[in-house]
Amino acid sequence: MQVRRAGDRAVLIELGEVSAEELHRAALEKSREGVVIIGHSSLLVVADTPGRSSVPLSPQAGRGTRGEGPRRIEIPVLFDKDQREAILKARYLGFRAGFAYLEGWPVPMPRLETSRPVKKGSFAIAGTMAGFYPIDTPGGWNVIGRTSVALWDPNREPPNLIAPGDLVHVIPVNELPPEEPLLPPKMPEGDAIAEVISPGQLTRIVGPRDWSRAQHGVAPGGPFDEIAAAEANRAAGNPPDAALLECVLVGPSLRFVRPMRVAVFDGVRVIRQVVDELAVGRLRGFRGYVAVEGGIAVSSGYEEAMRVVRGMTLFSRPLTRGDEERRGEGDVGDGDRFAIRVVPGPHEPSISEIACEVTSQLDRVGIRMRPLQPVGIAAPRDLPSCGMQFGSVQLHPDGSLVAMGPDHPVTGGYLQPMTVLSSDLWKLARLAPGERVRFYSP
Repeated sequence: MQVRRAGDRAVLIELGEVSAEELHRAALEKSREGVVIIGHSSLLVVADTPGRSSVPLSPQAGRGTRGEGPRRIEIPVLFDKDQREAILKARYLGFRAGFAYLEGWPVPMPRLETSRPVKKGSFAIAGTMAGFYPIDTPGGWNVIGRTSVALWDPNREPPNLIAPGDLVHVIPVNELPPEEPLLPPKMPEGDAIAEVISPGQLTRIVGPRDWSRAQHGVAPGGPFDEIAAAEANRAAGNPPDAALLECVLVGPSLRFVRPMRVAVFDGVRVIRQVVDELAVGRLRGFRGYVAVEGGIAVSSGYEEAMRVVRGMTLFSRPLTRGDEERRGEGDVGDGDRFAIRVVPGPHEPSISEIACEVTSQLDRVGIRMRPLQPVGIAAPRDLPSCGMQFGSVQLHPDGSLVAMGPDHPVTGGYLQPMTVLSSDLWKLARLAPGERVRFYSP
């Protein structure tokens, strides 16, 4: 067993060759120390950082690991190549919402050099592991077929079709049955507070970070820039982790049902005002926030932060207000935002310093960057998948680096040579395409 530091709030425990039962048993033992994310043969244990509330999480344990015996699930697959029937066993959940890592594929295939967009329902192979992509997402596995079965349904309990321990019977077919349309998750009850006149750009409703989602293969989410979001919430009279709007480059226009106190972080400063209409417009920085007094209701059924669209109604629900410090207008974030501190590892060889250029491939899932000098590391394509967190940095075999955002894959199979310190995560949120940044170990 090897224990390696993963940033300033987590450790990666490599267990070696273990069975699925041994893997889950070890996860239960470690769950007293923090949040446990199960990998193929490893555990990422994320401890609470100073100032953050404790969120207990039971390790991923499905029907097959709770003593009820494995379910047998038949899934029809329309193959593009390498057609074959197989019975596979779900080892654990990870990566994205409802993604089950299935053991036992008879023909190994190496993982691709880097990720690319993959459609929901795709059936893919990496090594001897197989998996179905439950949602549209970037992925680096070899797609060889697809299914129309609903692998992830936010209205289902649990939302994931496959649980650890289940047996999955892959059945080749010449034609797929029609895909059943999914209903959107129900919004929580509350009072209507505003109508969305214009959504701005990539505006989403962002709630507090929720580590319990990881047991379904869903990232904990939360604001990309936690410092700016907390300051905006305080200025609106809310607890720092109340749900609010997060936007990119252009903010939303809202019409409120009554004059309300709002606070806008425009990328540089927090501005507080009482309005019945709000037009944020072009931000002064890359990412901004809009906090409304009382907070905004958010559904827990989405695999990522909920997208805001034109004509949408925003709802509020009463929140318990503590004695948090209330602030007015002011700048948010101190220090050089282009100098980001890291902890080398958890993987070896590690990186302690490197300069990069930000590419146009960035969102809440991650930020792809181009190193400005040779990395000097031959990144493997066949690493067993292991846990990740907001701030994990992957090195892909094509030479690019990807820093994980708040909607990151829960697990991944590329080298992690460095991890961003939790106190510098806000700097990732403010990076824009074309900017240059230096990662370094202090």
